[in-house]
Amino acid sequence: MCALASLLLTTILGLPTPAAPPPENRLQELVKKLGDKSYRVREDAARELLRRGPAAVAALTAGTKDPDLEVSERCRQLLPVAASLERNEKLAALLKDPTAPPPKGLAGLDRFLKIAGDDKMARELYAEMMGIHYRTIETAEKDPRDAAEQYRQFSDEIYNRWNIAARTGRYSYDNLLNSRADITFYLFISGDKRVRQHENGMNQSYVLLYGNQITKAISEKEGTVAMRKLFLDWLENEPQPWLQQRGFQVAAQANVKEALPVVLRMLGKKDNDVHSKVNVMTALIKLGSKEHMNVLDPYLSDKTEVTTINFGNGDQFSVQARDVAMGVQVRLAGQKLTDYGYDNRFGGNDGLSYHYYGFRDDKSRDDAHAKWKEWKAKNLDGKSGEKKDPAAKAPTKDPAKGGPMEPKADPKAAAGKVEDKPSPKPEKK
Repeated sequence: MCALASLLLTTILGLPTPAAPPPENRLQELVKKLGDKSYRVREDAARELLRRGPAAVAALTAGTKDPDLEVSERCRQLLPVAASLERNEKLAALLKDPTAPPPKGLAGLDRFLKIAGDDKMARELYAEMMGIHYRTIETAEKDPRDAAEQYRQFSDEIYNRWNIAARTGRYSYDNLLNSRADITFYLFISGDKRVRQHENGMNQSYVLLYGNQITKAISEKEGTVAMRKLFLDWLENEPQPWLQQRGFQVAAQANVKEALPVVLRMLGKKDNDVHSKVNVMTALIKLGSKEHMNVLDPYLSDKTEVTTINFGNGDQFSVQARDVAMGVQVRLAGQKLTDYGYDNRFGGNDGLSYHYYGFRDDKSRDDAHAKWKEWKAKNLDGKSGEKKDPAAKAPTKDPAKGGPMEPKADPKAAAGKVEDKPSPKPEKK
């Protein structure tokens, strides 16, 4: 018996140790235990899943669809905690080495870096934003409609805070956003077409564009290149014309010259409606120069009425697209608006709002346009917008060929021997 027992023991000890279950299987087992009858077993499984942190996210996500209601509910409770650990781990990796490839799996990161550039500052802006607004950014990847509702709530909360303060007379547009992360979030989510297409009702975020917080964040002195890129991306993609107009005014006030190509692209598009184009024309006053006057030439014949306005004195002004185009050209040429029939008694001296470029009646409008057309023909080169040189002489024509003839070169001048005075006479000996 002893010999047999020894043989059996030797055989057992010689067998290979059973392999440990794969980590995925172990996580699935822990998820199943969340529905165990024993309270202790359920709690131990929950603690173990949280200890696994990011590794448990996939198993918990799958567990939210488990037919056992106890399992699915506890997975929904644990998932945000595990996801937070995973998010923070990846954000730390993102910031640790700005030159390393960005980690995969962070919501919106690819789009963010494509817009803002992949450098240290852009990564910091993204990490700050995700530290506060991760819920909406992550929702935008899965359910843009729900993200649009969260974006609306964000805007409404800011507007209501401003409105309450306005009623007490102690309001300010300059403290509506709590941090740089809020500015980053606002510009990034506002430029997301997937989210904005589900927008319903009035967008109350316009109050943010009247303060100095965004202006400072995109300025050359106090802002960053990454923030300016986010701003420009939003500006070009903003679907609401009145918000876009205000955005271009902000760009002009902050002297964001990088906005000029956006202006030119939008004015050059054939699929944009006239109202959108009128919104961006006035930005040329601050961002453009005389050389950009010709961009507005196609609109000088556009009689589309873009608005009517009454400044409170009983007179109603109508504004046509051609009126705005002409007014901006007048400003770019350094001329006075009042010389061409524009009434500047009601403000608008910066020229950035198209509402101030209207006329009372068609006769005064037509007279002004005729006068401007005549002035341009006399004083400007139609191709470049530069003033004509009155001293420039027209090239002479070769009578034999009927074409322009270049003036003959002075052989002395060509040799560098042009004499301003006659040579002195030789002295008599």
